[in-house]
Amino acid sequence: MATPKPEKTFEQWQDDALSAVLSVTLDNANPKRSRRCYLEDVANELKAEEGAQVLITRSTLERVLVARLEEDHVVSSGISVFEYLFSSWQSAQGVVANLSGAKGKALDPVVRAARIQVLEETRSLLVSYMGLALQIPDMFPQSGRLGRSVIVDQMLVAEPDDALYQLVMDRWLPQIIKRFEEDDGLPEIVSAIVSELAVRTIIKPELHSLLKPGFRRMLEVLEALTSHAAVSKALVHAPNFDQSEITGRMVQTHSAMGPFLALSGLPDSDESIIREYYADAPQRGSEDRTALHSSLRSTTQFVQSALFAIFDRLVRSGADERELTLQYTLRALATNAHRAAMQMDASKVVSDGFADNLAAVWLKLSEPFTQDPGLKKIGRVDPDWVALRAMLGVEDGGLNDADSEIATYWRGLTRVNADKQLVDAYLEKKLSETSSISTRPGFVADCFFATANALHIGPIATIGRYKNLLKTIGRMRNEIKRFEASPQLLPPRQRAAFPIILQRWKKQLHDMECEKIALDAHVLDPRRLCSILVFYRFAMCFLLRQVDGRKAFPQQPFAMPPEEGDDSALPDVWRMLPEFLIEDVVDFVVFAAVYIPEVLMEPTAQVGHDGLRTFDDILPLFIIAFLARPSLISNPHLKSHLVDVLHMLTYRDPREGDDYVDTLGGNLTNLQYHPSVDRFQANLDANPIARAYMVPALLRFYVDVERTGASSQFYDKFNVRYYIARTLRSLWARGREYVKTTQRFFSQQPNSNNATTGSTSRDRRVIEQFVARLMTDTTYLLDESLSKLALIHELEHKTPSDRDQDVGDRLQEAERMANTYVSLAHETVHMLAFLSRLSPRSFQAIEVVNRLAAMLNYNLKLLAGPKCSGLRVRDMKERFAFNPRVLLSELTSVYLHLGLTSSETDSAQMESDEDQQAVTRFVTAVVEDDRSYSPDLFADAYLILERWSLKSTESLEKLTLFANKCKEAKVDSRLIEFLENNAPDQYLDPLLASLITDPVRLPTSDTIMDLAVIKGQLLSDPRDPFNRAMLTVDMLEPVPELKQEIAAWREKMVEEYAAAQNGNNAE
Repeated sequence: MATPKPEKTFEQWQDDALSAVLSVTLDNANPKRSRRCYLEDVANELKAEEGAQVLITRSTLERVLVARLEEDHVVSSGISVFEYLFSSWQSAQGVVANLSGAKGKALDPVVRAARIQVLEETRSLLVSYMGLALQIPDMFPQSGRLGRSVIVDQMLVAEPDDALYQLVMDRWLPQIIKRFEEDDGLPEIVSAIVSELAVRTIIKPELHSLLKPGFRRMLEVLEALTSHAAVSKALVHAPNFDQSEITGRMVQTHSAMGPFLALSGLPDSDESIIREYYADAPQRGSEDRTALHSSLRSTTQFVQSALFAIFDRLVRSGADERELTLQYTLRALATNAHRAAMQMDASKVVSDGFADNLAAVWLKLSEPFTQDPGLKKIGRVDPDWVALRAMLGVEDGGLNDADSEIATYWRGLTRVNADKQLVDAYLEKKLSETSSISTRPGFVADCFFATANALHIGPIATIGRYKNLLKTIGRMRNEIKRFEASPQLLPPRQRAAFPIILQRWKKQLHDMECEKIALDAHVLDPRRLCSILVFYRFAMCFLLRQVDGRKAFPQQPFAMPPEEGDDSALPDVWRMLPEFLIEDVVDFVVFAAVYIPEVLMEPTAQVGHDGLRTFDDILPLFIIAFLARPSLISNPHLKSHLVDVLHMLTYRDPREGDDYVDTLGGNLTNLQYHPSVDRFQANLDANPIARAYMVPALLRFYVDVERTGASSQFYDKFNVRYYIARTLRSLWARGREYVKTTQRFFSQQPNSNNATTGSTSRDRRVIEQFVARLMTDTTYLLDESLSKLALIHELEHKTPSDRDQDVGDRLQEAERMANTYVSLAHETVHMLAFLSRLSPRSFQAIEVVNRLAAMLNYNLKLLAGPKCSGLRVRDMKERFAFNPRVLLSELTSVYLHLGLTSSETDSAQMESDEDQQAVTRFVTAVVEDDRSYSPDLFADAYLILERWSLKSTESLEKLTLFANKCKEAKVDSRLIEFLENNAPDQYLDPLLASLITDPVRLPTSDTIMDLAVIKGQLLSDPRDPFNRAMLTVDMLEPVPELKQEIAAWREKMVEEYAAAQNGNNAE
């Protein structure tokens, strides 16, 4: 009978179990342990110690482990320190599982518990050393792979239900968290793991391309990690989460979250999007492109949802973690501010994808307060946030911004209505008041400004580059078409190589078209645009609240603020707001209105209840409020963008008879317009603020845009005025209410619903200046348009042998300018024709009537005179939208509106003496124009109008009546010359050398001038023409004694002239 084995002591069991777990031995004579690492030094030390057993037990465990981690053993084993520790931990985990399971139930409970305790202690020790290996890799011999690489490999296994993955995420990670959460070492461990994930995302195409499945696994792992609250908290405190030295492009590659935020389908984030996914997109049909876009948008939504889930956990980890996440965001945006610049170096800033994803994350974070129909939390957004948070140090309630990147960025932003000096003074004042500030802005305010800034640096900047790309594509297409049609326009050296050059150009065009289509998937994504619009609804309400007369909007109806006569009277808190808050809203709405207007009406973007809907209520109010109170915003370009929005959402194609200009057969081709136009106009019609302020605001800005401060202000004003003219035209065509509003404004009739700019004196000044600007613009635009068309006619009639590169360049430049000027001229003349009928007295004023008459005569002579054939160019309607017949008809309408009394045009009407004098003044001005007027002028115009049926029979009869009045009113130009030649110098106006009739003194230079002359001058330039000092009409001082003196002298000289003429006739 065999002798039973003696039962092992507890120490012997420990030695066997721990030797197996750690794969080491202190007994090299044991054949069962021959493959285990023999720790001779430890064995000898234990033998030398009196009473010590040469066993691996709880008391000797750490000595054994440290010995195993010495370099000789690490190198000889062929595996790295972390791989060994992790493998040992797996073994310990397995033994614990066995003891806790069915196999351990056969043991005595006390023995079982003791064994489990030993193995748990072993496991804890291994976890500690693994944590140290992740925190401080240099602490151990460097052989084989680093711990971060080993553990990430286990996390990135193909399937999330893999047993090893579950072991790591469900067992190993919680143990690491438990061990290091209390010792403050968890941030470094999390940093190591996340950094390894980030590095792989950057360097491995299968992990950073949205066309490969690997990126999904990467985000799933990151989501699983941050699902542990302790990991989320630790990640924010990780060394590389937000380092001040990580700036610009480095944020995308070196910060903990940067590589994950860079996961995107935008072309600059992944070249394969263009090279592979959209390679043949230009040749595909719209349905195929839509399918491609849909797939990519779905993938992008997955990425952004995952990123939001991660950031949401970060900000919910605690107050400090929320602050650090905000700080990371603001630093990333501040150091990449050049993304919003007109010219940027893409290699020095984060990609469109990074910026877009960051904005998407913060848009989602802001939804709890932006999606609220009633905007109940809008009062929590402190307008002083920039001063109280972005500019203050952490000890005063600001951010930890040691290198001042955030503060420098926010300090340098352009403000709504303050220059740098005012900003600096205001911030110094706030800094001195910080001790009295009891509360700082909360997370709602933080989230609002961070989101607005993220949109500014991200999607809005991307949209700007998208529009520039479209312009570049358009120009290249035109150039290719032009040179294909006329290769001789190329320089001689390039003609021989033209086929090669053309091929290269077409390749460049194809690449740009692919990029444009790839961008379409993102910048025209309705889901994305709706979420941005919802945020901008909140932003518009926030901005309106700051200027609301009661400061209670939107909880109470908006009250128009009083017109401030001086900018310094505006509240400081309003003036200091960043200008981009307004600019981005306007730019976004313009973009949406042009490229994807259905988004503006999308139900998911409307959000609010009646009175607070985005498109129906807030947007019209926002546009009109800031147009009607221009002093609120200092930047004229920003105010002009408000006009752009109004134009985009109101302009409709002209229709016959829609605005009382009696031109027949002159309709432009009907344009297609989106239903949003009808809806927006209906919203304007229903808005009392729009009805009262819109027309005066547009007329006032027509005047104010004369000076923008930019070097291009002379040309900028024409574009803005063109949009104003088209907007007014659409409003007048909309219904008689806007026509009546305009008429009341010009006539200044007292009425409870009278349209106004805010004061009667300002209304009168706006009317006078508007008429002067309109007349000046008409003169310039017609002159430029007709001269460019004449030049095109001349150049196009050159023989092919006479054409060279210079002729081609001149022709191209003339065509470009004609395209612009002709459209501007048509719209300006149309407005002149309409308003001269609506309010003739404004255009018959003494200070403008002579210049207006001279302009009309000159252009009528060009259009109806003997040289009119020189304006005829090939395909002029299609190429330049030039319709000389309509232009002629509308110019003759101005003559009829100003040169006939109401009784002459309508037998039922009676005119006043003042009306009769105004008509006489205009007729006299027409015939006194020696340069262009002749009796045959209107006869020639009559024939053209009759031949092409451009006027009704009634209108042609009125034209004949006006022509006869001009013949009867022909003045003696020799009398005027006689008076001016014989007048003393003090009787002549110093500017025009014409006889003064109503003398006034200029207090700024003590000069005497004729009232009509200086008033006309001041309408164009409000400065003394002799010393450039500021001067207004109300400052002029009448000189009644001189007026009587000149009148008496004139009467005497007229008698002398008459006597001399009678004597000559007698002879």
